[in-house]
Amino acid sequence: MKVFLAAVVFAVALAIGAAFVLDGSYQQPSYAAFTTEGARVSDPGTNLIGN
Repeated sequence: MKVFLAAVVFAVALAIGAAFVLDGSYQQPSYAAFTTEGARVSDPGTNLIGN
């Protein structure tokens, strides 16, 4: 039982650490990541239908 709880704690700690690393340095919104001459994706509040 102790090994299982240690594994759960390790998995949660790993997930939280990965979330901080990915959110801080690797992930970008699509309108920032795909802004080239061929794909012009604007801020996601300005191009919705019905606004």
